[in-house]
Amino acid sequence: MLATRVTDAALRLLDSTTNAWQATAPLRARAATTWRTRTSPAQRAGQITATALAAVLAASLTITLTTTAVRLAAAAAANLARGCIHTIAYLWHSDTADGTRDVLRIPLDGIAAWLRQNAAGLPAGRIGAAALILTLVLFTAARRGSTAARAAWALLGAAACAATWQAGPESQRTAAAAVTAGVWLFLAPAAYAKRRRTTERRTRLLLNPAVEEALTALAAAHTHTPTGPATAAAPTTTVHTVPPSRPRLSPLQSLAAIKVPGPAAGGFRCLHCDQPLAWAATETDFERTWRTTDGTTACPAAPTTPALHHAL
Repeated sequence: MLATRVTDAALRLLDSTTNAWQATAPLRARAATTWRTRTSPAQRAGQITATALAAVLAASLTITLTTTAVRLAAAAAANLARGCIHTIAYLWHSDTADGTRDVLRIPLDGIAAWLRQNAAGLPAGRIGAAALILTLVLFTAARRGSTAARAAWALLGAAACAATWQAGPESQRTAAAAVTAGVWLFLAPAAYAKRRRTTERRTRLLLNPAVEEALTALAAAHTHTPTGPATAAAPTTTVHTVPPSRPRLSPLQSLAAIKVPGPAAGGFRCLHCDQPLAWAATETDFERTWRTTDGTTACPAAPTTPALHHAL
């Protein structure tokens, strides 16, 4: 989306620049004529010297302003980054962060103690790191809507509460298990939240009102179902049957509705002879094409062969 907007802005800027340059064509032509006819060699030398000095001055000012702007932007970015680092360091060493780390240490220390007690001869540290990675993977998968990951997340929470209960001292088992369950329940809404669906963005096509009306009429003609009385079934003894005529579906007005003094049907006229046209067929010719009021398709002013009407 941002790339599209930047491209549109660049195209508009290029278009305006081109228009401005084209607007100076008379002035440039007049200056060239004056330069060739009314300027002496001494005046030309002076003008060339003045132009060169002006170009050097403009380049110097541009380079100075650009360097100043870059330095100001770099200094502002450095100050902003330094402020963010100081803010993060202050929050990390604040009392709130210390209290949060103390609360989170209760389930982690309980699970680590349970692993040390029951993982005889096994690397408890590596097992704990693998369990932490598994927890992060299950949380991410549950957040994305995986049913298996959500069920495994609930079982992992129950297992963490049981491990904290078993590994903690008798006087602290209930509190440690309650804190572990609280931490798990605090993360549960985020893990079980519904995944947001992103709305599909489509580009709307803007049509001319006459074309849009024609397309609407064409769609209505295709979806129209006749409601007249049912036709009688053909006798079974008929040998030769007449093929049914093709329906004349026209998005524009019919040929009979076109008036020569008035506007063209749907705003369409011939590109060569400027006659009003309609996209229709006739009783004798079922092919839908551009036709004039009398139903003809040949254009005497068209340069191509065959000479057909082309809509404008």
